[in-house]
Formats: sequence, C-alpha cells, structure tokens
Amino acid sequence: MGVMVLAGLMTMTGCAAGVPGNGFFGDGSRADRVVKGVASDWDGPDPDLLNGHPVVGWVSDTEFGVITVGSSSSCPAVAGELQVLGADEVQIEFGLSPHDPCTADMAATTHVFVLPPEVTERPVTVTVQYAEYETEYVLELE
Repeated sequence: MGVMVLAGLMTMTGCAAGVPGNGFFGDGSRADRVVKGVASDWDGPDPDLLNGHPVVGWVSDTEFGVITVGSSSSCPAVAGELQVLGADEVQIEFGLSPHDPCTADMAATTHVFVLPPEVTERPVTVTVQYAEYETEYVLELE
C-alpha cells in the first residue's frame, strides 16, 4: 500500500503544471507557468496542430503565452529563459523534453511569461527558437 501512496503522490506533484520553474515533471522550464492545452484566458491565434508552428498571444494585461505543439504526454518543449532584445523585442529558446518515451501525437502547450518591464512598445516581436532543429519563428504580439 505504501508504494501505491508514493506513486499517487509522485503523479500529483509531477503533473503540477503552473508551478514556477517546474514545468512538466520538473523539466526545468523557465516559463512562469506551463499549461497543458490552450490557456483559459488566451487572446491570440489558434494553434495549428498539423503544421506545429508556435503562436503567441496575450493571457492577461501583463502576461503573454507561447503555444508550442508536440507530444501530448509529459514531453512538451521546454522553455529557456526569456531574453529582452529591445523595448519591443524578446527571444525564447525552446529545447527538447528530458522525458522519454514520448507519444507521437500532437497537442498544444501554453508557456506563460510575464512581460518584462523593459518591454514598453507595441507590437512586441517574439522570436521563438528551437535549437535542436535550427529553427526560428519571428512572431508578433499585438
């Protein structure tokens, strides 16, 4: 019975999306919080699960999100630290999940960031990089 209780606790704490710096299952995400699916207050374009390109949108007056598309299990992309490049530009590099195996299906994950106070102009250019794939997306947050 002790093993079942321990397994239940690990499952509950491991699935704590939204815990700062924890990401999914302690993957080291630098997002302020991570939400499986599309965040409830999402104000941006809908993600296209077929093309897998990230999208950006507002989550609140001071927070924005980057929706990535990938495995629906515990293997979403992992957000690195948000870098401010200018008064209207930020950059975030995403890496692969440290968890394996991952399912081969597609689902959305919202990575929520607080907009730094140095970013004062609109629209905001958000550059999303995937280092492992040498891919970069330049997106506009209006």
